[in-house]
Amino acid sequence: MPVVVRGIRELSAAFAKADRDVRLGWRHGLRDIAEPVRRDAEQLAVQEISHIGPRWARMRIGVTRRVVYVAPRQRGIKATGDRRKARPNLADLLMDRAMEPALHTHEHQIEAATEQLLDHMANDFNRGGSL
Repeated sequence: MPVVVRGIRELSAAFAKADRDVRLGWRHGLRDIAEPVRRDAEQLAVQEISHIGPRWARMRIGVTRRVVYVAPRQRGIKATGDRRKARPNLADLLMDRAMEPALHTHEHQIEAATEQLLDHMANDFNRGGSL
């Protein structure tokens, strides 16, 4: 269940035309908003998925023009020859037991923090300053 912020692509495009400090402030603010989700997803992965191992439980935050996401830090390993992946269901387990519950837990916090970030940027813009 994603948290949807309508108009984020257009807003990001507008910030791309703004000065560097504003763009970086926007990205940094979005990253800060996603941090509690990342932290909880890591904890839930360890608690809820048996034998996950520390390298697969670690999460990262990504910010693009269209989306802010939390994903496993470790990326898939290519199968060589006839070797199959040891846990083909790991992606589903991570999504169902760690990432989505972490997002759901912080849904209202994300909405409030996004509004606060937009208000802060608008106030700063109206004062003629930078973040």
